[in-house]
Amino acid sequence: MLELGGAPSRDEVAQRAGVGIATLYRHFPDQQDLLRAVALDVLDRTIAAGKVALTDAELTGTPLRSYLHAAIDSGLGAVNIVYPLLDDTDWPEQTAAAQRILDRLTDVARRRGEIDGDVTAADIALAAIRFARPLAIGLDSVDEGAIAHRQLDTYLDGLAARQASADASEVTELDDAGVIAPIRIACQ
Repeated sequence: MLELGGAPSRDEVAQRAGVGIATLYRHFPDQQDLLRAVALDVLDRTIAAGKVALTDAELTGTPLRSYLHAAIDSGLGAVNIVYPLLDDTDWPEQTAAAQRILDRLTDVARRRGEIDGDVTAADIALAAIRFARPLAIGLDSVDEGAIAHRQLDTYLDGLAARQASADASEVTELDDAGVIAPIRIACQ
């Protein structure tokens, strides 16, 4: 799906999976079952990647960055392709789990000064989807992946720079009682 930028034929899926078309139909009687299985598998792998990023936070140093790169590698872009083709997009278990992971990752990144306080889990989720979405313009999948990772790093570096700039704009002054108090300078 990511290479084609759309849903492949069932024959292509069977061939790529190394099974006969009858086996594919036995496991996925219709296209909806197959597409839903793809979406849920990718979501489950992406949620697992978020858990690993949080668990390995001390080792990686940047769990949000690690998670977002893993989300691209896990094929999150396939969900973006499949979603509009599905009749039923209700998967409450995955939605709740993904929200918890994104909330925690965003909170950790905020505490570490990697993102501003106004960056939300929804912002991060939408960025992940944008960077994972295939361009479908004929690029080799390896090249497209490298571009997505490079653009993601640029985005995250920009968020970190924005936070660093906001931190640098905080200075102190003496208040009327002679106590040092922080003030915020508007950055433009």
